[in-house]
Parts: sequence; structure tokens; C-alpha cells
Amino acid sequence: MLNSKILKISIAFVSLVVCITQVQQTYAKYVESKEGTSDFEVAAWSILLNDEDITTGAELSTLINPVYDSNSHVASGVIAPGSSGHFELEIDATNTEVSFQYNISITSSNESDVTDLAVTGYSIDNGSVIPVTGGVNNLTNTINYNAQNKVVNLTIYFEWVEGNGETMNNAADTAASVGGGTGKLAVRANFTQVVN
Repeated sequence: MLNSKILKISIAFVSLVVCITQVQQTYAKYVESKEGTSDFEVAAWSILLNDEDITTGAELSTLINPVYDSNSHVASGVIAPGSSGHFELEIDATNTEVSFQYNISITSSNESDVTDLAVTGYSIDNGSVIPVTGGVNNLTNTINYNAQNKVVNLTIYFEWVEGNGETMNNAADTAASVGGGTGKLAVRANFTQVVN
């Protein structure tokens, strides 16, 4: 009887071991572990200002090409008292995948030898000229990522004020010319993503 009991316990033990082994092998066939990363496409931030990417180190002054109004008393390509002209700022966001706000400010520069050089107006996309005094301060608009046209053309008009409203007298005008001075405007262009 003892042998029969030992035999039954041995068979039960062997059966338990076989059963556990089979269960482990069965689960081992269906259990798997994976590791990796999630890839997210990052929205493009590609804004061109006068055909130059704003993220490059280009100086804004190298991107501005003034066009002087024809004056029979002043050589072409230069400015003198009473002269006027304009320059273009083109904002091209064609390849940008986020909405953003631009802010443009153009005022007289403290570094200018011609303190009478003034911004007189601006236009947007060849629209009517909007006259200004004291410069263009905070010209702001939003370009949506899904807009059909994501190119904005700004035209800025300037003049070397002579006569009514001038701050430089004739001697100061002459000194700016003889001393090899330069006329400068302070141009600031800021671009900020619209988050919500």
C-alpha cells in the first residue's frame, strides 16, 4: 500500500511538472516585448523675408533695396534733401505649416546722419498708400497656415524732409553730405507662431 501511495504521489508530481512546463511553453509562444520610439512630423517654419530665410544670420539691411523716385536735380541711386523713394518687404510663408503673426516697425534710426529721413507711408499688396508720421509702428497681421495666399508685399515710402517739418538746417544737410554720412531707417521684423 505504501508503494501504491508513493507511486500515485510520484505520478501526480510528474504530471504537475509536465503541466507547468506545457503551460510555460504555451505562454512563451504568445508573449512578446517591443521597444522603440514614436516619430512625429514637425511642422515647417520656413518664412522668407525678401527671399531670405528669417532663420539665417543675414542682416536685414542687406535685404532692403531702396528705389529712389526720379528727380531731375539729384543723381539716380542716392538721396538728397527733398528726395523720396520706397522699398519693398515681401513676407513669403508658402512653405510654413503653422499660423504666425508678423510685426513690422520702421522708424528713424538714431545712427542716421540724416535726421530728416522719415517714413511717410506704406501700402499692403499694392493697395492704397496709408500716410504716416513718425514711422510705421507695429504693423501687425496674422498669416494662417491654411491661407490660400501666404505672401504679403509691403511697400514702405520714405522722404528726406526739406522745408516744412525739417529738423536739419542747410548747414546740417551739407555736413551730412560732405562728411560722407548715411541716411538710415530702423527696420524691425518679428515673427511669432500663433499657439492657440
